Amino acid sequence: MSARKVALLAGQQRGKVKKARLEKKMALLPAISDQADMNSMGFDSLNTIDIAVEESKDLVGLETEVSVAPMIMSGKRKRRSIVWSYFELLPAGKDGRQRCKCRICGTSYLYDSRFGTGNMKRHLVSCFKRDARDTGQLMLPKRSSSVPTSTPKIDHDMFREFLVEAVILHNLPFKFVEWEGIRSLLLHLCADLQLGTANFIGSDCFAMYNREKPRLQKILEEIPKINLTYDLWYSLTTDSYLCLTAHYIDKDWNLQKKILNFCFMPPPYDDECLAEKIYTLLIDWGLDKKVSTITLNGAFANGVSVELLKSQMNPSKGLLYDGDFFQLHCCAGVVNLVIQEGLKEIDEATHKIRESIKYVKGSQSAKNKLLDCIKHNSLDDKRGLRQDVPTWWSSTFTMLDSALYYRQAFVHLELCDPEYKYCPSKSEWDSIEMLRKLLAVFYEITNIFSSSKCPTTNLYFPVVFSAYLTLKEEMGNDDEYVRTVATRMFSKFEKYWSDFNTTLVVAVILDPRYKFSFVEWCYKKLYNDGGVIESMKVRDKLFSLYSKYSGANNLITVPKPTISSGNAIMAAHAPASENSFSKETTDVFQEFDSFGSEESVLQKSQLELYLDEPRMDRKAKLDILAYWKGNQFRYPEVSAMARDFLSIPISTVTLENAFDESGRVLDQHLSALNPDILEAFICTRDWLYGENEMTKVNFEELTKNILELDFDVKTELPECSNSGHMLN
Repeated sequence: MSARKVALLAGQQRGKVKKARLEKKMALLPAISDQADMNSMGFDSLNTIDIAVEESKDLVGLETEVSVAPMIMSGKRKRRSIVWSYFELLPAGKDGRQRCKCRICGTSYLYDSRFGTGNMKRHLVSCFKRDARDTGQLMLPKRSSSVPTSTPKIDHDMFREFLVEAVILHNLPFKFVEWEGIRSLLLHLCADLQLGTANFIGSDCFAMYNREKPRLQKILEEIPKINLTYDLWYSLTTDSYLCLTAHYIDKDWNLQKKILNFCFMPPPYDDECLAEKIYTLLIDWGLDKKVSTITLNGAFANGVSVELLKSQMNPSKGLLYDGDFFQLHCCAGVVNLVIQEGLKEIDEATHKIRESIKYVKGSQSAKNKLLDCIKHNSLDDKRGLRQDVPTWWSSTFTMLDSALYYRQAFVHLELCDPEYKYCPSKSEWDSIEMLRKLLAVFYEITNIFSSSKCPTTNLYFPVVFSAYLTLKEEMGNDDEYVRTVATRMFSKFEKYWSDFNTTLVVAVILDPRYKFSFVEWCYKKLYNDGGVIESMKVRDKLFSLYSKYSGANNLITVPKPTISSGNAIMAAHAPASENSFSKETTDVFQEFDSFGSEESVLQKSQLELYLDEPRMDRKAKLDILAYWKGNQFRYPEVSAMARDFLSIPISTVTLENAFDESGRVLDQHLSALNPDILEAFICTRDWLYGENEMTKVNFEELTKNILELDFDVKTELPECSNSGHMLN
C-alpha cells in the first residue's frame, strides 16, 4: 500500500472521530435554552460554535459532509434571565463593543454573551436605588428555565419546632414572636408564615416537655444509684420554686446532671412540707429507692428536711453505708462562708481599691498618668488591672491581686496627681497582702467549678486539704492580724470539715494518682502523731464500705509464682539430694512443704489489688471516668463503688453561681410564666442543651483589663456603603 493511501485512510479515521465528537455536542445544544444554563454546564455558546466550525473545516475528503448551519442561531435568542427585567441592551458603540444599561440607576456595563450575566446580577444586589424586596429573587437557588421562579413552600410544623427550640435555647421571652420587628422580618421572608402568639410558644414548649420526660425516665431506669441536690429559687414577686436535680454516671461513664423538677412551692415553707414534696417528686420519677446522697446548700444548713426525708426511705434499698453519706453540705457554700469571713476584715481597703480603679477608668488622662507611674516603677503594664463585680467574690480576689502588683504605682500616682484621693494606706495595703495568701487557696477550690461543667468528686480533696492546712498553719502566724483572721476562717471551715471529709477521702482514694498513700501523708501533715490513727479509721471505713459492694465471691485468687525457665533448668540438673536424707529427717520437712503450699495461694479482694498497684504520676492528666470504664471488668466491684462516689455532687451551684453571692432569682420573663409552663421551659432547656453557654454571664468580659482600654475613642456606627440602603 502506497504511503499516500495510508495517509488518506488515517485522515479519514481522524475525521470520523471529530465528526462523532461534533455530533455529541450538537445533541446537547438544543437542551440548553439559556446562556446562564450553558455556562453552568461548562459550555460557552459562541465558543462552541467556533470550535464546531473549525472542526468541520478539517473534514476534508469525507463521504458525508457535516453542515454547521444548525449551530448558527437564527434571529435573536430569547433572553430568559431575570436580570433583563432590570437591564436594557444598548447598540454597539464606536469601538464595536456592545453595552447594557441598568434601568434603575443608569449604570452601564460591557456585554458579551460569552461571559453570561454575572456582572449584572452582582450590580442588582448592591444597586442603591433598588427596592430591597426584589433582592431576594436573585438569592433563590437556580432552577431550570422551564420552571417558574417562586417562593419555596414552608413546612409550618417544622417551623414551629425550630421556633420553640430557638426560644428555649436562647432563653427568649415567649412574646418574642409578637414583637413587631421580628414579625415583619419573618413575614418578609415568607408572607404566608404562621407565627402564632406567645400562647402558642407556651403550648409547644409544654408539648416538648411531655415528649422529653419519658425519654429521661427510661434512661434513669437503667441507672443503679443517683445523687440529689435541691435548692430554692425566687421570682421577682418572691414566689418560691423548688429545683430538684439528679446527678449520676450513665452507662457510657459520662457524668450527667439533669433537673428533674422546677416546681412551685406554696407556703408554708417548713421542713416537713419540703421533705414531703421531694419524696412525692421522687416517687413520680420512680427514684425513691435509688437515692444515695443529698447535698444541701446554706439555705438548708440544719438538715431537718433531709433527716425527715431519710426516715421515709428504706436505708437497705439505696442509701450508701446505711445512710451515713446521705446528707452532705455544699462545698462551694462552705467556701463562700469562709471567704466572706476573711473579706469583711478588709472592707474599707477593698472599697478604696475599687474606687481607685473607677478613677483610672474615668478618663484617658488618668489612665495615662497611672501608666507613667507603672513605667517609672519598672512594672509590667501587660500584667493587667481588673475591675470586680462586687457580688462575685472571685472577681474581688482578682481585683485585689492585680492591684497589689501595682501597689507602688498607685502610691506614686497619689503623689503626682492631686485629684486622686483613694489610695489605701500602708497598713491597708499590708492587710490585703497578708490576706491574699489565705484567700488564694479558696480561690483555687472554687476554680474547680469552672474547670468542668460537672467536676468529679476526686478533684476536691487535694485543694480542700491544702486550704485546711494553710489555715491551720496561719493560726500560728507571728502577726496578730493574720492569726486572728485565720482563726476566724478556720472555725467556719472546721464546722463542716468532718461532714464532707470522709466522702472526699474515699473519692480521692479511687483516683489512681493518689490512692490511700496520699491520705496517709495528708493526715500525718494535719494530725502529726495522731495521723496514723486517723488513717486507720479511714481504711477501716473504706473496707467496710467496700463490703457492701462485694458479693460472695469477692476474693480473687492470685496464683503462686512459678519458677522461671532458668530455674527449671537448674532444678532438672540438680542432684536429688533428698534421697540422701533418712526417713525421719524427711518427715520433719514435710511440715515445711505443707506450710509452703498453704502460703503459695494468696487471696486478695479487688480493692486490695487496686491499692497494691503502683500509683500513676500525680501530674498526669487523667480522665477518671474513662479509667474506671476501662477497668470495670477487671475490678467490677471497685468500679461500682467508684461510679457511686465519683458522681456525688459536692456543690449545689452552677459554674457562675459558685462565685456569686447575689442569690438565685428568676429574670423578668421567667417570673411572669405560669408555674407549669415555667417548669416545662426550665427542664426542657436543661434536658436538651444542659448549661447553655450563651445564657451565662461573661465573667471575662465584665472584668477585662482596663489598662488595655482606650477611653477617648468613641463608639461609632459603621458607615453604610454607597451600594447599600441608608437609614433615614
